[in-house]
Amino acid sequence: MFYEQAHVRPKKYDMKKEYKYTDNRRDEVEREMSLKCSTLTVLLPDYRKKNYLFNFADTPGHPGFSDEVTVGMRLSDGMLLVVDCVEGVTCYVERLIKEALRANLRIITVLNKIDRLVLELKLPPPDAYYKLKHTLDEINLVIQSYSSVHQGKQPYVSPLNGNVIFAST
Repeated sequence: MFYEQAHVRPKKYDMKKEYKYTDNRRDEVEREMSLKCSTLTVLLPDYRKKNYLFNFADTPGHPGFSDEVTVGMRLSDGMLLVVDCVEGVTCYVERLIKEALRANLRIITVLNKIDRLVLELKLPPPDAYYKLKHTLDEINLVIQSYSSVHQGKQPYVSPLNGNVIFAST
């Protein structure tokens, strides 16, 4: 949505498929997945008509492309760590947190696929809450264990700290 506010959609792709703005290579479009780190620049105004320049680096989510993620982190000031709230903290998510702490990046956590808690797992609201809390506690445990190694000043992830986003795709 950020991109659509600032750019015109290219006409060279088949509009029957969902278009991903950062999949620029032919093999990425054909396979419908990101294979290389690619950037996206957006100039967005705030409510006071002041403009801000954002550079987003889209990195592949598959562990087989972790070198691309490391490159993306070296170019960044911070990271959005997208975590599937059903799967929780995997070995790959733990590795990403460790790399972010090593690079001294601020981590903003996106708890994604919250709809799966209701639609697939059929969890009642209290159980869904505890599942989300457990996932955040796992992330904080990883941050705590690696922060002492890298002397980082990463605050714990919490909605109260303003560094957690809840999403459903």
